[in-house]
Amino acid sequence: MSAKLEKLLASLSDNLWHNTNEMAKTLEIPQNKLQQIITFLAENELIQHNPATNQIKLNQNWKTLYINQKEPNPQTQAPSETTAVGTLIISPQKTLIIQCTRITNLTDNSLELEIRINKKLKEIAINKIK
Repeated sequence: MSAKLEKLLASLSDNLWHNTNEMAKTLEIPQNKLQQIITFLAENELIQHNPATNQIKLNQNWKTLYINQKEPNPQTQAPSETTAVGTLIISPQKTLIIQCTRITNLTDNSLELEIRINKKLKEIAINKIK
């Protein structure tokens, strides 16, 4: 895999939205070249692109695949941590109970919760469904 593409995927695997201008600087490629890559990846549903904010993130299915295919850290030679990744969509004014945890959407919009859990970190990212 190309080093630039690998760096892009590594940056996007954190479940957060990333600004494309900052990503172009990080990857050291022109903005128009990154835009071509984004268009291709979004058309093939590898990433999500929000044109209104010009932000991108890795799609859920690819996050799981990317996390699972990571190789052991060469410095420690230990395998990467096992990470559970999931997405929930909660309808407006509804409550879900998952493993003794009540999650309530008090808004008038559907919300997408992306959950990532490993031994060290429990993380939830919340997005409004448009």
